[in-house]
Amino acid sequence: MKASVIKYGLFAALGLAAAYLAVQIFTVLDRPYRTETAILYDMSDSLSCGGYLVFEQAEVPGEGQMGYLVASGERVAAGTQVAEIYSDPSQARARTALTELDAQLELLRRSENTAGTDVDVLLNQRQSALYDLLDSLDRQDYGQLTTKSNNYLLTLNRLQITTGAVKDFSGAKELIAQEQAAQQANLGSPAPVTVSTGGYFVTADTAQMLTYSKEELDGMSALEMTDALLNGSGVRAVSGAGKLVTDYKWYFYGVCTADESKKFENVTSVDISFPGAAEKVLPATVESVKVEEDSGLAKFVLSCEYVGADVMSLASATARIDFQSFKGVRVSAKALNIVDGVKGVYVKYGNLARFRKITVLYQDDQYILVPEGGKVGTDNEVRLFDEVIVEGTDLYDGKIL
Repeated sequence: MKASVIKYGLFAALGLAAAYLAVQIFTVLDRPYRTETAILYDMSDSLSCGGYLVFEQAEVPGEGQMGYLVASGERVAAGTQVAEIYSDPSQARARTALTELDAQLELLRRSENTAGTDVDVLLNQRQSALYDLLDSLDRQDYGQLTTKSNNYLLTLNRLQITTGAVKDFSGAKELIAQEQAAQQANLGSPAPVTVSTGGYFVTADTAQMLTYSKEELDGMSALEMTDALLNGSGVRAVSGAGKLVTDYKWYFYGVCTADESKKFENVTSVDISFPGAAEKVLPATVESVKVEEDSGLAKFVLSCEYVGADVMSLASATARIDFQSFKGVRVSAKALNIVDGVKGVYVKYGNLARFRKITVLYQDDQYILVPEGGKVGTDNEVRLFDEVIVEGTDLYDGKIL
C-alpha cells in the first residue's frame, strides 16, 4: 500500500512538472502579441506614378567598338572629343593602359610636391590613409580601393622625399614615359567622336531616347498617355555614341488618378525622384495639372532645373513625387486602436499592456507618425523606443501579457 502511494505521488509530481513545462513552451512558441519599437523617422506625403522625361537633346553619331574619353553626364564644349572608335580590340587595351599610366605619372608628380610638409604631418597622413584603405577592405567597398590605395602611396612617396630616402622619382617617370610611348604606338589613331555643340554628354550604354516631342505630349490626353506608358511606347535605346542634352531644364509628364491629383491643389513646388533609377531628390515646379472627368485620370507637368547623369539617361520612369515631409516617432498602422472614441496604441510596459493616446502627424497604409516628446497625460503619450504592440488579442489597459 505504501509503495502504491509513493508511486502515485511520483506520477502526480511528474505530471505537474510536465504540465508546467508544456504551459511554458506554449507561452514561448505561441505568444499572443508582437511588438515593434517606436523609432524616429521621416515620412512624406507622396505620389508614385509613371511618366515621360523631356530634355532638349540630340543623338551623337558613332558606331563600332567605342571607348569613352569623358564621363557620362559631364558638361562638354562644342568640338570636344567624347569618344573614339577602335578598329581592333588591342586599341581598347592600349587606351586602358594609357589611362592607368597617366594616373601613375600624375601620382609621382604630386609625390614630389612636399613644400611646407614636415615628417610628423606625413606620418599622421600615412597612418590615416592606411586606416582608410583597411576600412574599405573590411567593408568590401572595392569601388574605393584604387583611390584609397593611391592616397596611401602618395603619403609613402612624400615621406621618402621629405626624409631624403630618395631625391625624386625621375627614374620611375622615365620608365612610365617609355611605356606610354609603346602603348601610344599600339593605340594608333582611332577615329574620333566629337560633339558639334555644347551640353551634357550621356553615353549610349546607359541612355534611353524619347521619341515623343514635347508638343506631342502636350497634345495627349491622360488616357492616351496611360496607354502609351503601358505599351512602352515613345522610348528606344540610344543609337550611336550617346546623346547630348543641350539644356539643364527638363520636364516630367506624368499621369495619376483624378483623386490623386487633389494633392496638387494649391501646390507650386514638389520634390521628385526616380526610385531604382535616379535616387537623388530634386526640387521641381508644378507647371500644370489637367483632370479628365470622363476617364477619371489626370495629366500633370513638372519642370526641374537640376540634372545628373542618372536622370539624363532616362526617357520614361516611375517617379516619386513628395509634397510635404514630416518627422516624428513612427508606429505601425496595425497597432492603431480606438477606445471610447480616442485614437491610441497599446504599449508593453514590463508584463502589462498600457493604452497610450496618440496625435497623428501623418499616416499611410503601413505607418503612423506621431510627434516627438510624447508624455503620459497629454494628447500624445507614445514616446521614442516604446515597445508598441502590433499584434494581440483581447487587449485592454492593464492586461497581463
